[in-house]
Amino acid sequence: MKISLGVSAVAVVGFLTLTGCTIHPTPVEQFYGTSFELAKLSQIANPEAGVESGPPVGLEGEIGARVIDRYKEGFESAALETTTYTLSVDGIGM
Repeated sequence: MKISLGVSAVAVVGFLTLTGCTIHPTPVEQFYGTSFELAKLSQIANPEAGVESGPPVGLEGEIGARVIDRYKEGFESAALETTTYTLSVDGIGM
């Protein structure tokens, strides 16, 4: 009787182990990422952006040239100097 009880216990444990490892799609898995995709799509202002390859529309002539020159000059100047503060608590600098 002990042998059959042990064998049946092993069989039950094996059966439960194998059925626990099976793949069952859950409702969470079915809709995984849907909220992210909906939020991303709702934030796109113009889904057709970049499709038309016509000339850019904007500032033209002398004003446009000045804007571009000012933009390029911004990269040539050195960065502003910043002030660094050090806090010390019981002799330990942070």
